[in-house]
Amino acid sequence: MKIRQLVEIENVKSANRVLKNLLERTRTENVGLGLFYGRAGLGKTRWSTRTAQNNGHIYMRLESNITTKDFVRDLLYNLIKKEMPYYEVKGTINEIYNQILDMCQRNQNLTIMIDEIDYAFNNERILATIRDIVDQSLVTFVLVGMERAKEKLMRMNSHYFDRASAFYEFKPLSVEDNEKIINELCEIKIDLPLIKFIHNKSDGTMRKVNKYIDALERIGKRLKKTELSFEETKDIIAKVETQ
Repeated sequence: MKIRQLVEIENVKSANRVLKNLLERTRTENVGLGLFYGRAGLGKTRWSTRTAQNNGHIYMRLESNITTKDFVRDLLYNLIKKEMPYYEVKGTINEIYNQILDMCQRNQNLTIMIDEIDYAFNNERILATIRDIVDQSLVTFVLVGMERAKEKLMRMNSHYFDRASAFYEFKPLSVEDNEKIINELCEIKIDLPLIKFIHNKSDGTMRKVNKYIDALERIGKRLKKTELSFEETKDIIAKVETQ
């Protein structure tokens, strides 16, 4: 599977369009904050990691037990690691925060993408830190979360997060999306009936489609074939576990 490739399905095109508008906003008039969210398996992490890599943005992924100090320490390290990869972040939360704010105020074109933002919902101080950086600088924060992330953010701090400049909800994949993903990522050529079968079984998620692609490539290798049809694989592919 061509795992490094980001296929331009509808979610990718729409998320890119919303992000472009966010980055091109009038920075002195609009908050540099966007939220991209949706249920699991729709490709949010793939989109955010590839987008960050391809455009020189900073990418961070929160963990379930993250503390405020963990967050500011990781953020500062990510801001400076290109210039000082062996730098050891030290100091109090306030000292580290002040270093971050200074860097953000000096480099207003920074874009920071934070995946699994839901883990910050149990620590309002992390969200307050992001809010303060956005308020005191012109950098852009892109938050990536699960399907109820917008609702939770609004409930926690509606006055602030209602000012966010961009929202996009990732949608379940269409048949056309699945066809494009399979044609571009799968090393085995498969027919349309098999693509439609995968679409019906994958619940609109990219994660399950990728599992089917992996299974088909293994089947093709075992059968020594570069093309597969639904008729010749239906008994095998129906047994693929995608949970």
